[in-house]
Amino acid sequence: MTVTVVGIGADGWAGLTDGARRELQGATTIHGAPRHLDYLPGEVTADRRPWPSPLLPALDDLPDGVHVLASGDPMFYGIGATLSRRRPDLVLRVLPHLSSFALACARLGWPAEEVVVVSAVARDPARVVRAVRAGRRVIVLSESGATPGLVAAQLAAAGLDARLTVLEQLGGPREKVRTYRRSLRADDLNVLAIDPAGTGELQGDFEFEHDGQITKPDVRALTVSALRPSAGWIWDFGAGSGSVGISWALAGGGSVVAVERRADRAERVARNAARAGVPIELVVGDTADLTADLPLPDAIFVGGGLTEGLAAACVGVLPPGGRLVANTVTVEGQTLAAALRGRYGGDLRSYTAADLRPLGEGTAWQPRRPIVQWVYRKESS
Repeated sequence: MTVTVVGIGADGWAGLTDGARRELQGATTIHGAPRHLDYLPGEVTADRRPWPSPLLPALDDLPDGVHVLASGDPMFYGIGATLSRRRPDLVLRVLPHLSSFALACARLGWPAEEVVVVSAVARDPARVVRAVRAGRRVIVLSESGATPGLVAAQLAAAGLDARLTVLEQLGGPREKVRTYRRSLRADDLNVLAIDPAGTGELQGDFEFEHDGQITKPDVRALTVSALRPSAGWIWDFGAGSGSVGISWALAGGGSVVAVERRADRAERVARNAARAGVPIELVVGDTADLTADLPLPDAIFVGGGLTEGLAAACVGVLPPGGRLVANTVTVEGQTLAAALRGRYGGDLRSYTAADLRPLGEGTAWQPRRPIVQWVYRKESS
């Protein structure tokens, strides 16, 4: 089965190549958004079919030989990419137009390879905060005219300063490039360009709000390394300030499920995640319901409340290759960690550290409590 996807821009029919025009003139059925179908002149005699809502089920019933109109480059966060993932049975013929990203970089004079792209279309734009904090230029693919204001508020809440530019109707006769201000009413067809005012607060320098319940930076670094950061999900039990889970997500581009029994600490975790630009789901309670509809974890950290039952549940839910790390400082917790290693395998590590503190007229090393760490990697289901 073959489906032909043709990209079209805000310049409409006039902006298409001769080849794209011939393709549409020879089509029998064309699917697309109403605004895309409205670009077609009368000489295109195909049956025009606006997409229904919801859209995705309609993609499953596309017959052989139909044509699809899409915005700009269909394979760049577009319906071409969706079809490729959802319908691997199709042979896709794609005739791309210029993407809004390419046009925005051209208007701003930004080297495209140096710019981070974040789609806010039915997605959490938290990555914007993360990129701006790291001093990166960002192009946000907006969901609507409200997106610039929402992103601006998100950056302000994170304490970040940046120059925001709204680029509307790119490539068309109604194109506008304007500096963002709160009173601006943006066209629904827009992208938002963000240029950090300074170098940003680098991820490694991120300071967590906490009430003393936080894994110290040196032990945190060892713990995050043992958890092997990825772009997936981490479950953080006994989250406290969320420092381990959020640091893991920052290092690998991942997301966090934070489990914290105290509501005030859970709120603090949420604030830290928002400032860091990390997507997070909060569970307020002693432990998560591991049968609940939560994203499956690539890694699990237990910073407090380790029990045999929780360990068994975590081992059960981890996919092959997933990692579980538990830190404990009590003798009872260390005894349990040793027993769990004997039952499930993995490595047991002990860390000791000392900090320089004043003593009389001099200084002396003040030892911390030893930390025992159980590191488990699931080999098979």
